[in-house]
Amino acid sequence: MREEIIGFEEITFRRDGKKILKGVNWTVHQGENWALLGLNGSGKSTLLGMIPAYTYPSSGEVRVFGHTYGKYEWQKVKARVGFVSSTMNEFSQTLNYQTVQRIVLSGKFSSIGLYDEVTEEDRFKADKIIEDFGINRIRESKYHLCSQGEQRRSLIARAFMNEPDLMVLDEPCSGLDLSAREELLKTLNDNYKKSHAPLIYVTHNIEEIIPAITHVAIMEDGQILRKGKKEEVLKDEILSEIYKQQVAVEWQYGRPWIKVSWDKG
Repeated sequence: MREEIIGFEEITFRRDGKKILKGVNWTVHQGENWALLGLNGSGKSTLLGMIPAYTYPSSGEVRVFGHTYGKYEWQKVKARVGFVSSTMNEFSQTLNYQTVQRIVLSGKFSSIGLYDEVTEEDRFKADKIIEDFGINRIRESKYHLCSQGEQRRSLIARAFMNEPDLMVLDEPCSGLDLSAREELLKTLNDNYKKSHAPLIYVTHNIEEIIPAITHVAIMEDGQILRKGKKEEVLKDEILSEIYKQQVAVEWQYGRPWIKVSWDKG
């Protein structure tokens, strides 16, 4: 039986009396890379924020790497997860005046900012990751001087530095133009060919589902409506029902693209 990486069991979450998550059940196994789809406000970020314990379930059970939240020292779990999210904007004051190289190096210690001593081996490893992510020319540049696309690639490279056992990317292409988005997606797909860590990629744009993604879960109103292998979930009739639009899925270069018809006749 395949090893369970994440288990969400009957997860509910309430905020200010409102139920944000409503009995979510979802399991991720070793060897699977998932895209978590859903419109803004569907509960995606709230659910995945439970992996590094940014949020806590009101009820239900969260398991990561076989450990149950509340019954294990969670810092040890967090150290094994590469997590890139818009929540990192909270640390912009620290990030802005760090060089790209120092930001990537800090990934070894899962810290924002570099406070620990690094070895030559660490520097060699960081430089290799920087090269793999195509940001070598900005390795000595300060973070705030980099483009938005370069900043995203720097943060994802940082997450790879610790060789995580799970990678979670929460809308990494948000706000990027087409060129920057495609450059980031290609870099991510190329690097994931060499990674054994399961990936969870959060987005509301189906065209961001790169070939490395194997499975898809679709959230709406705090629930997972559909989940499974991407070819079985990303079908015309399923997506038309969920998005309440007449849509068709076209696969090109291993990626799904959506066509929307305004004619319901």
